[in-house]
Amino acid sequence: MSQKLCQSLSDIKPVPTVHNLGEKFVFLKNEDTPTAVTQFAFGKLMPGEDVESHLHPTMEECFYFLSGAGEYTVDNFAYMVKPETFLRIPANTLHSLKVTSITPLTFVYFGVAVD
Repeated sequence: MSQKLCQSLSDIKPVPTVHNLGEKFVFLKNEDTPTAVTQFAFGKLMPGEDVESHLHPTMEECFYFLSGAGEYTVDNFAYMVKPETFLRIPANTLHSLKVTSITPLTFVYFGVAVD
């Protein structure tokens, strides 16, 4: 287990998201903590980098949006997201994200493993 107690965004190298769109800066991975947290990261999507509908059978996700705007569809309901919006996606729930702003959509998010 890693001892990641304090980090700066500028010290983290970005990696592609699982969906191969945008980039993420991972502060914490599952192997870094004995908790059910699977990941804590800063994400950025550019206009046109929309995430197609998908689900995570064993992980709940929580997002907090910092800049830009988007439409997050969760279980066929569209939520308009902008700075200061929090959104929780239960495990095994279809969701997709469309960037609606002409600027990057940035957010922090974490996943939690569920049984």
